[in-house]
Amino acid sequence: MGIKRYILLSLVFIVAVGLYVFSFEGAQLSREFFGLSVTLPVALWVIIPSIALVLASVVHMVFYYAKAGLQERARKKDYEHFIDAAKASLLGEESHVGFKSHWFKLPAELLSRMTLKPDATAEGIEDEELRTVAEVVVRVRQGEVVELKKYKLRQDNPLVMLNKLNQLNTNPKLASEFLKNCVLDETQLCIKAFEVLLQSASYAEIKRLGRPLDETMILDLLRRHADGDDALHMEEIECEALLASPALSKQGLIKAAKILLPILNPDAVVLLFEKLYNARVEACDAFLYVLFELQMIDRVREVLENSDKDDLVKFKLLLFLRDHGKHCDTSLFV
Repeated sequence: MGIKRYILLSLVFIVAVGLYVFSFEGAQLSREFFGLSVTLPVALWVIIPSIALVLASVVHMVFYYAKAGLQERARKKDYEHFIDAAKASLLGEESHVGFKSHWFKLPAELLSRMTLKPDATAEGIEDEELRTVAEVVVRVRQGEVVELKKYKLRQDNPLVMLNKLNQLNTNPKLASEFLKNCVLDETQLCIKAFEVLLQSASYAEIKRLGRPLDETMILDLLRRHADGDDALHMEEIECEALLASPALSKQGLIKAAKILLPILNPDAVVLLFEKLYNARVEACDAFLYVLFELQMIDRVREVLENSDKDDLVKFKLLLFLRDHGKHCDTSLFV
């Protein structure tokens, strides 16, 4: 029952009782309170307790109505905070929202430990803002480029990084722009941007970045150098410096020899790998591979004769076969 209806019905009841009593007892009655004499009709004395009870009831009801109203207001506020926390969680941001009602504390704690499934959609989310955020997250995960500035996310936010990766896949020319802010750190974006740059930029631009190159990167650059249609421009001394990198293993040097043999004249490639051989023992196999491929058997024999008995066994076997008229593919022995 509403408080207004309760007051109205209580007044009707009190008036009815007062009139009923007054109808058969119209006399007055005096009572003394704290030295004061109070004279009232008998009917009024009868309804005073009822009036006091109604007033006490109204105060009681007002108190609990106010309490319930404050609780409802707190729940609505917590619901708004929960929506904000859910949006922050979806966007990969920390939420520092506090909750007054205990119903939201546990769900809020669980939010930071939850992620959208890879095949999740925004269907069924009633709150428009939350649904929009969920749609944005799904689109970014699907490889789309989305405008995220309005969400004011930190630069190292995972969603921001993924969105930049999507930008990079869409427009490889952004690689150099992204790398300006990398300062040799190993974030996924920086690694991807450098990989993209290795596939398209000139050697001068790649060299200017000063980033360390691993074996795979060096071999990729050599393949671009060997491709006559590629825009990579590398001087002979720069190619030699790449081959001298300690990042190249024995097998890496052999792969480099296979790449460079078709594009360099025989004297240049022999000189190049001989220099490497004199500087690094790991280049011996690559040097012998070049000599065998160029049919420089006398030079091969010279290198093998100066080696220890148990070293370079495969090449010695290959030389033995060549000496006995058996021509085998050199690649089978490296």
